[in-house]
Amino acid sequence: MRLRQLNVPAHPGRPGLFASERARRAVLTAWLAVTLTAAAAAVLGFRIDNSVGVWFARDDPALTDYRQFLADFGGREWMLVGIEQQSADGAPAAADRRTLVQRLGAMEHVLAVLSAADLPAESDLVKEFLKPDPTSAAEALLVQITNDIERQDGYRETLITDIRAAAGTLPTVSAVHVAGTPVINGELNRAARRDMFLFFPAVALFVALLGALVFRNARDTAVLLSVSLGTVIVTEGLLIGAGHPLNMVTIMLPTVLIALSVADTIHLIHAFHACNATANDSAAAATRAVQSILWPCAGTSATTVAGFLAFAGSSVRPIFQLAIFASFGIALAWLLTVTAAPILLSALWRGRTRAKGAATLSAETLLARWAHGIDRHPRWIAGAFALGAVTLIGLTSLRADTDYVKFFRAGSRVPRDYDALQRAGFPQNPLDLVIQLPAGASPLAPATRASLDTFARGLETLPDVHAVLSPFAMPASRGAFGEPIAQAAGMVSADGRQVRMTAMTDYPSSRALFRLMPEIRALAREVLPAGARLIPTGTSWLWARMDDGVIRTQKQSLAIVCVVCFVILALLFRSVSLGALGLAMSLYPVAMVLGLMGLLDIPVNMATVLIAGIAVGLAVDDTIHFVHAYHASRGTGADRHAACERAMVDVGLRIVMTSLVLVGAFAGMGLSDFMPTSQFGLLSSLTVVLALAADMALLPTVLTWRRARSAAELPARSAWGVRSI
Repeated sequence: MRLRQLNVPAHPGRPGLFASERARRAVLTAWLAVTLTAAAAAVLGFRIDNSVGVWFARDDPALTDYRQFLADFGGREWMLVGIEQQSADGAPAAADRRTLVQRLGAMEHVLAVLSAADLPAESDLVKEFLKPDPTSAAEALLVQITNDIERQDGYRETLITDIRAAAGTLPTVSAVHVAGTPVINGELNRAARRDMFLFFPAVALFVALLGALVFRNARDTAVLLSVSLGTVIVTEGLLIGAGHPLNMVTIMLPTVLIALSVADTIHLIHAFHACNATANDSAAAATRAVQSILWPCAGTSATTVAGFLAFAGSSVRPIFQLAIFASFGIALAWLLTVTAAPILLSALWRGRTRAKGAATLSAETLLARWAHGIDRHPRWIAGAFALGAVTLIGLTSLRADTDYVKFFRAGSRVPRDYDALQRAGFPQNPLDLVIQLPAGASPLAPATRASLDTFARGLETLPDVHAVLSPFAMPASRGAFGEPIAQAAGMVSADGRQVRMTAMTDYPSSRALFRLMPEIRALAREVLPAGARLIPTGTSWLWARMDDGVIRTQKQSLAIVCVVCFVILALLFRSVSLGALGLAMSLYPVAMVLGLMGLLDIPVNMATVLIAGIAVGLAVDDTIHFVHAYHASRGTGADRHAACERAMVDVGLRIVMTSLVLVGAFAGMGLSDFMPTSQFGLLSSLTVVLALAADMALLPTVLTWRRARSAAELPARSAWGVRSI
């Protein structure tokens, strides 16, 4: 069995841009200058910030309420420090607790430290929160720190490190567990920094190794890396140079761009060598290669850009930033592919040609046999994909949820600390509630004080609420409402018109908070003074509110990307039916993955929300190349079976290679300590695999499907010299 080599028409083509030495040098010089400038901007402006202020637009109503809350109550936030000692009794243990309180109180940004020793043992704060089990060796400290959401210097991360160090040096302290927003923020910054310095070089190395393995020469591999690294450096430099700090979403940008920017270059390299083998003129071959891939690659880049731009309307700022700059990066990669990359190819391969290797010929033979097998067994292919429809059941269970403790791998520091605190009976998640009293009302008035006290006690009876920090709990007795400790602890606003209460709950799941809030509002309507206004706020509430933006993003992005991709496909294929077919082939794998998320209870969050829109854009790419090749063959008079087989051989290897790059790059993100990033990477890899299967099996089946078929209708020998199976 032999496979005849694909013959490329020997039209000389116009050397154009790639034959002019001056033009080539100008393009490469401009590319190098822009890349170096962007690299300098990225290095000088590099910083990571995951504080709550970076996630919302400045005019977001929830963020506006939060900023006002911080201004009214002195810019403070609570965090919990739980300590386990070797014994609950004894002078050494008591001395170490006092030492720790003193050390914490002396730290920068620490405003107050409350321990069980500061209050009577019978007080509610001690019994319900600081030391619920008086016989236990575990105790909690309430630490209040400054909360400046505008700062991006990582002061919270430094503070948490100092707290752990201060407790870890005490002889009787066997373990220290820290919980609260500062902890989550610091750990997010650490995880983002690790991902940045792990995934970027790892994916670049993967692309280099895969290029060397497939192309088996350094020249093509160098062109591949030049386009991908140039795209990433310029885009990242633009993002950072615009003043945007990196966060857990935008930190994925380099990895995503490296993977996506190589696809067009792979098609260009294959087309170049096919042309160069007949023309034996690298400049002319570069021109012809660009002409052959220009519109298909423009279409694939446009659909991928559409997939990202579909998120540009998101109210979650990092998602918006990723959408804009990833779109720019994809467009830049296409521009480099049709300008700088051909120049490099023509220069590196001047006077040289590369014959197809044995591995390439074998791969094309296998692809031809695969196409012929599909042609004989269409029902088996359709049946196999029909079984995948079972996963669509999970679409009804797909939900959004933000639980920032579950953002981290089980067994890592944050989940371990929260688990230990929960086992010891310490609630860890604060939900801040602001009560605005009606005009003329004073919190010191007996009736108002009584209603506020009733509201605080009622909160403690609600599900998942374990303790309430209120002005009544802070002083030594409930009658000492106006004592300085309540004012200093930020529980009453400076004008006395607002009261702050903090309900301490379990793990900060947005679903749980949304279930809890109607009960809190009902309680407020029942017991608070007429005209009083209840405002939920705080970091936990902001994270939960972000789910609304995530869900809107999911719906809008899918609708937009579907419409845009359909229009692009219909224009490229000059056929509404082929456009609809291509879109359906791309949507099916994405729907299967979303259904699988529902079945596995993987929530839609700030990272996984990106899967649907981006995956549709990616899945359409391979469909475009396959249908474009199929359509071209049909234009030469080939029947549907021969056209599918020719398309399989012409572009199948390129499709497989680009899919391998995407799968490898996205799968590497599965190693992230940040679970949304890990889930995004693994699920995106699965989507690419399913999309590849759809394009290489289901799409040819649909294109050649006839209502009545028989073995006699199939050709005895394919157009590529492969005997019938």
